[in-house]
Amino acid sequence: MSSTKKISTKSRIKEAAISLFNEKETLSVTTNHIAAAAGISPGNLYYHYKNKEAIIREIYQEMSGTFESFNSFEAVLTSANPLQVLDRVFSRYGDLFWEYRFLMRDAPVLMALDPELKAAFSANQEKRIVQIAGLLRYLISEGIVEKIPHDEIPLRARLHWFISAYWQVFASTCGEVTRDSIREAREVVFRIHILPFLTEKGKKMQQEIG
Repeated sequence: MSSTKKISTKSRIKEAAISLFNEKETLSVTTNHIAAAAGISPGNLYYHYKNKEAIIREIYQEMSGTFESFNSFEAVLTSANPLQVLDRVFSRYGDLFWEYRFLMRDAPVLMALDPELKAAFSANQEKRIVQIAGLLRYLISEGIVEKIPHDEIPLRARLHWFISAYWQVFASTCGEVTRDSIREAREVVFRIHILPFLTEKGKKMQQEIG
């Protein structure tokens, strides 16, 4: 019974923290705010988490786990129409990034304050860049995207990741992060970095999406 209670309390703490972080600047939210929103005492919160950084790290791991569960890259590589799958998974990314938008919005500050979070983010970043580069090579090998210089592929992969991961940092400097700003990042990737480079085969696949 106590184990179930602990899991339930940790979930309440994380849910309260995500809600507060999304609503306000992460730095302005304290553990006391989180405890109050979760309906527990500060002492109870510290029983489960050493500090606010520990909560944020676990939330980041939760988001990363959900991202991994999509199996996006495998789905694209095994699809009859990779562009259709890409379109679908980007929509799922948008929903995920909206749910955890404070992580996308405040990433540079959070990483500067927590070396452990920065290490986890950096490791995931390198993994994603390698996956994107592999995806680009696959689209080229299948004749869906025009051939580009070999040494340009890693640069494109880094740029694609930069737009996906840091667009909300940019959006927050112009106003509030919104679902529209998240969708805008998707539009930039597709309309600027994918659609103009489609072959005839790729254009036919794109037409199937509608």
